[in-house]
This record gives sequence, structure tokens and C-alpha cells, in this order.
Amino acid sequence: MKTIWIIFKREIGQFFSSAITYIMLAIFLAITGFLFYNIASYFALQCSQALQYKTAYNVPLPPMSANRWVILPFFSNIAIIALFLIPVLTMRSYSTERSSGTAELLLTSPIRTTQIVWAKLLSNFAIYIILIATTIIFQLILNYYTKPGIDWGPVWSGYLGLICLGIATIPLGQFISSLMKNQIIAVFISFALLLFLWIVDWSTLFSSGTISSLLGYIGLSKHFANFAKGVINTSDIIYFISLATIGIFLTHRSVESWRWRGI
Repeated sequence: MKTIWIIFKREIGQFFSSAITYIMLAIFLAITGFLFYNIASYFALQCSQALQYKTAYNVPLPPMSANRWVILPFFSNIAIIALFLIPVLTMRSYSTERSSGTAELLLTSPIRTTQIVWAKLLSNFAIYIILIATTIIFQLILNYYTKPGIDWGPVWSGYLGLICLGIATIPLGQFISSLMKNQIIAVFISFALLLFLWIVDWSTLFSSGTISSLLGYIGLSKHFANFAKGVINTSDIIYFISLATIGIFLTHRSVESWRWRGI
């Protein structure tokens, strides 16, 4: 654990000592803030129009839930942003070690491959959690301006879904990084893989049988959507953990192969 902690601190320190980190955080907050403002503004407009309709025609108001109109689409959009964010987070995990020549130092030091993999995985995940946690401010704002307030159950379920999404996809991004020396190439390939997993279940609209069931199961979007709706299913959690296990295994094997391939 001590070795993992040392590598973990090094990774975190390098990340927060880079100006790119703060630029990425600013861009992330700007995009999520823009999305929240527009979604919340549309919700306010719909509420205003509903009140005008009630006044004009003296009919009951339709149900106007902030959770349905704001929180659900907000989390759905955050998940898509995560598909761009995670490749950027993971791109330097291993490709930088190879391009800078520090991979040889890691492999010749008394550090097991498992320790390297877990330390880098935990560091990326910690940074991802910090970025996602900054969006809680938007939920607090929404809760303040809506009466009687929002239902926090679906909110925490949505954040759990984002955490599971990170758990499943960060190892895949790190696996791609371990195969590449160029960070930019690692970003594009990682994003292409995550995007494929996100949209692969769309093909179930045009297929049937076993293939349709398989494609429907491996799609990320379907499993995340349940969390965004406030529904927590054990099968969805098992899916994300299984995907993470595959990613960790492939990353471990890839890094281990550095030894006999001579980087």
C-alpha cells in the first residue's frame, strides 16, 4: 500500500502542477454551467407558460418536476461530456512514461506491475471524482430556487451512475494509453472506443435475436440511463464492474508486456 500511495501522490502532484489541468477544469465548469443554465431556463419558461395557460383557461397545471425537466437531462449531458473528459484524463497515464523514458525506471525499480496499475487507476479516478463533484453546486442552486425543492434521491443516483461510468471507462482509457507513445493518438482512440460503447445499443433498433440482446447489453448508455432516472439496478452495477475488470486486466497485461518487449 505504501508504494501505491507514493505513486498515487506523484500522479496527483503532476496533474495539479500542470496549467492544462486548470484550463480543463475551467472549460468543464463553463460547459456544464452553460448546459445547466439553458436546461433550467427552458424549465422556467415551461413553468411560466403553464401558469399563463392555467390563468387563461382555468385548467389544472400539468406536473412540472425539476427532477424530470432539469436533473435527468443534465446528467445525461454530463455523461456524454465524460466521454470526452476521460480520454483526456487517461492519455498521459502510460504514454508519457514511454515517450519520456521513465517507463524503464518504473520497470527496473522494485515495484510490481499491479502496484503501478492500481496507483495510476486510483489517481485518475480521484481527479475524475473531483471534477464531477464540482457540479453539485448546480444542484444546490436548483434546490434553492425551486419550491419545495428537488428530490435528492435521483440526484445521488445520477452521481452514482457517473461514478460507475468512471469506474468502467477509466481502465479502458488507461489500457489504450499503455499501447501508445503519442498522447494525442491515445485520446482519439480512447474516445472512439467509448463512443462506440455508448452508441452500440442503437443498432438494436435494426436487429433482433441474440445479436440484438448482446449489443443492447454491452451499450453504456442504457445502463447509465437507469441511474439518471433514479433507478439503481444490481445488473447495471455488475455491468460497470465487469467492464472495469476487463480494462484493469488488459492494462496489467499490456504493462507487463513492456518487460519482454523492451518498451
